[in-house]
Amino acid sequence: MEILEGRFRVVKRLGNGAFGEIYKVEKKKDGSIYAAKIERAVKNSKHVMLFWESKLIHKLRGKTYIPSLYYIGTDKTNEKNQFHVMVMDMLGPSLEDLFMQCKRKFDLKTCCLIAQ
Repeated sequence: MEILEGRFRVVKRLGNGAFGEIYKVEKKKDGSIYAAKIERAVKNSKHVMLFWESKLIHKLRGKTYIPSLYYIGTDKTNEKNQFHVMVMDMLGPSLEDLFMQCKRKFDLKTCCLIAQ
C-alpha cells in the first residue's frame, strides 16, 4: 500500500491509538524509515485530532523523545477514502516489538522503565 500520492510505502502496521492507526513507512525517494499516523477523514469534522496532536508536537519540538514532523495533511490519493496523515520520526521499536522480543513477558524493571 502507498500513501501521499505514492511518496511513501507502508512497510508494517505498528498498532492503533484512540483515533488512528500507526504504520512504519518508507520514503520511496531515498529509503528513509518513518512512522505515519493515519486517521480517516470525516466530512465536515470540526475537530481533527491529528492536527491537534501535531500542534502539540510543534510546541514541544526540540525536547527529548519528541519526534520531528515531516508531513501533516490530508491524503487525497483515493477520492472516496480520504485520510489525515502525520509523518514523523520513528523513535525506536514499538512496545509490541519489544514485548515479542522478550518472549511476551516484561519483568518488573522493564515495566517501571516503560512507565517513566
